[in-house]
Amino acid sequence: CGEESFGTGSDHVREKDGMWAVLAWLQILAAKTIEKGSLVTPEEVAKAHWSEYGRNYYARYDYEGVDKAKSEEMMKAMADKSGQLVGQQVQGMEIKTNDVFEYLDPVDGS
Repeated sequence: CGEESFGTGSDHVREKDGMWAVLAWLQILAAKTIEKGSLVTPEEVAKAHWSEYGRNYYARYDYEGVDKAKSEEMMKAMADKSGQLVGQQVQGMEIKTNDVFEYLDPVDGS
């Protein structure tokens, strides 16, 4: 699933994301090394990804203690604009997609 610790969320192991990220990278490197027949580095994986998909950026904002009604109003306003902002320019960048993210697990349909 799309959860940052690979769907193993719980509070019995705090801040486990780093551990799962390391295991994920080891698996990626092992598979790519087997495929290539020689050792593959994280740098090679990143450069190959960037050459195929371009550079991607991630920013996360956790909002706590916000007014629930106001936050729901904001989310509704953004959802109501879904698909309507494509092609618009904002500070020199063009909006490629704007939608309401939805994930359907192919295993259990959740």
